Amino acid sequence: DPVMFLVFYRTNDVFEAEELLSNAGVDTEIVPTPVQDIAYCGVCIKIKKEDADRAAKALKMKEYKRVE
Repeated sequence: DPVMFLVFYRTNDVFEAEELLSNAGVDTEIVPTPVQDIAYCGVCIKIKKEDADRAAKALKMKEYKRVE
């Protein structure tokens, strides 16, 4: 399955977002951040691309970057 990564600035945001996504029925996995940009924290959330729309709705109040 194609996947995408949701990258956050703070680790705390990763865990808050994971809970929001889980409540929205999106399968998540916390993995090391694939981007070497020090502005982002070291872990991110991996989701299936097919869940992108549901994830965007669940995280509309969060600041993050999608990496495909």
